[in-house]
Amino acid sequence: MPSIIAILTVLAMSVLKFMFAAPLSYGLGFGFPATVLMLAAGGCAGTTVFYAAGGRVLEWFRQRYLRRSIERTAKGLPPRRVFTRTNRMIVRLKRDAGLPGLAIMPPILSIPITAVIAAKYFHHDRRTLPVLLAAVSGWSVVLSTVWSFMR
Repeated sequence: MPSIIAILTVLAMSVLKFMFAAPLSYGLGFGFPATVLMLAAGGCAGTTVFYAAGGRVLEWFRQRYLRRSIERTAKGLPPRRVFTRTNRMIVRLKRDAGLPGLAIMPPILSIPITAVIAAKYFHHDRRTLPVLLAAVSGWSVVLSTVWSFMR
């Protein structure tokens, strides 16, 4: 029977770097059902936490930006450019890929980055968190299956 430390290690890896949690789980001696369950549980927990925390952190940054913008205007300085080339690229990707495009990203990026991006651009859509959780659950099955054939 695997130890609690091994289970917590797989859960933590599935939160931080989702793609490499399945080989770690198999390397620690877990089977296919346990791997799918731990990847889904860790990934969903991480997505929920980082989505909620990301929204709060982004709101803090927005308030900070507004405060600094007011201070800059009070000093008589011109406002900073808001819409840069990078911002245009981000808006284009958001418009073209949308929420489904972001939902396929957890294995490529990581759970925290994907959840914070979703909190930034799709916080207004009530389907965002359920779509991300469903995508993480689906990816846990896919990654567990792929890595089970590679071991």
